Amino acid sequence: MVKKWGILGLALLISIYAIYLQIDKKELESRLEIISGYNLHLLFSSYNDLATTINSDKQKPEIINDTKNKLDRILQYSSNIDSALGRGDLKTIAYKFKEIFSHPDKIYTSGNKTEELVEITGLLQELNEIINDTYYDKTNDEGGKAELYIKDFDKMDAYIEKLTNYTEQFTQK
Repeated sequence: MVKKWGILGLALLISIYAIYLQIDKKELESRLEIISGYNLHLLFSSYNDLATTINSDKQKPEIINDTKNKLDRILQYSSNIDSALGRGDLKTIAYKFKEIFSHPDKIYTSGNKTEELVEITGLLQELNEIINDTYYDKTNDEGGKAELYIKDFDKMDAYIEKLTNYTEQFTQK
């Protein structure tokens, strides 16, 4: 009889522990979703700000400095999101843009904006569309909810390939 109660008690403790782990997992997942969503919002905004900055009427040294600072923040947000999702796509993209912007003379010539700037601006706009399509939960009516379980990275993979090709051509000019 005591043995039955002991087994029953042990089964009850295991059940309670399993429930606790499930609640803990949901809480952690919720926190991760909030952190990812916040970083995703900051990343999206930073790429928009970057496009505005590179097309501004500021002096070239100021644009270069602002661009460097924005890219450093973009890299940080990208790392946070990539860590949450277990991928490295956004960080790869951030590094590609850092490589492109490490050659400001190819983007700005004697204060004038080049065709490269137009192409880079287009790449930034395309990236924001892909981020929106890939990383946000489209079933959420409220909008702006980060998707933690992304199954389709085809657009991101194609974009990385396109950006890699552009970066190689750009740096060889």
